[in-house]
Amino acid sequence: MPRVPSYDKVAHLLTILIKFHEKLANMYGRLTAMMDNQYSKLLAEEMQRRELRLVETLTSYQQTAPDRILNTMLQKSYPEDPNEFLGKLEAELKPEAAAGLDPDDFYALGSRADDYIEELLSVLREGTNVPDVRDVFADLQAGEKKERIALSKAYNSLREM
Repeated sequence: MPRVPSYDKVAHLLTILIKFHEKLANMYGRLTAMMDNQYSKLLAEEMQRRELRLVETLTSYQQTAPDRILNTMLQKSYPEDPNEFLGKLEAELKPEAAAGLDPDDFYALGSRADDYIEELLSVLREGTNVPDVRDVFADLQAGEKKERIALSKAYNSLREM
């Protein structure tokens, strides 16, 4: 069912993104504690650090961006509510399933979260006709892509072990 678009300030949308990455980092941390596979644990720890870096980046962005950008109203129509997405993702990971996750499965899980954020940022970027706001979301997409490439390198290194 398509969501009804609503409006929000860019500052609030950044807060939503920050909370999403915080929750994802916490989820990865909880999963790390449950995992039996050492390689999966290493990957989960790296993914948690990555999410925390993204939180720092977004927080810094929010603190330093000009008010004219942060106070811009933007129509938002999420592909799926961020909290619902995380809830579904976590519901699939019962403790007994988390213990047996191999690195490939865990990487696939992280890729789903990356795909969601990529789609969300794209929707937000395309949903504005204000060039400066569009640039903010394009920059955030570029940062997410950079982190995704770094994670891919870490994952491939792990697979070679």
